[in-house]
Amino acid sequence: MFAKEQPASREVQAEAGTTAMLSCEVAQGQMEVTWYKDGKKLSSSSQVGMEVKGCTRRLVLPQAGKADAGEYSCEAGGQRVSFQLHITGEFFEAFLMLLG
Repeated sequence: MFAKEQPASREVQAEAGTTAMLSCEVAQGQMEVTWYKDGKKLSSSSQVGMEVKGCTRRLVLPQAGKADAGEYSCEAGGQRVSFQLHITGEFFEAFLMLLG
């Protein structure tokens, strides 16, 4: 169901306060995918965006923070691609909290 060249598991790092983006490639452009974080199904919201461009499926986390770190997966047709998202720069996040 997924394009063959991608690894089954990936490590992704994002700076706190920036946009984190996870992407996977499906074999067919019309294929639906389901995104999960720590085993829970995600739906599109102000904190989570889902994009479809051709065979690429993207999960977009604007203003990523420490709470966004964890294991994400993209599932299609019984197959899964996993991502481990690490958020760096907690000092920056703490600084913003002090200012706020």
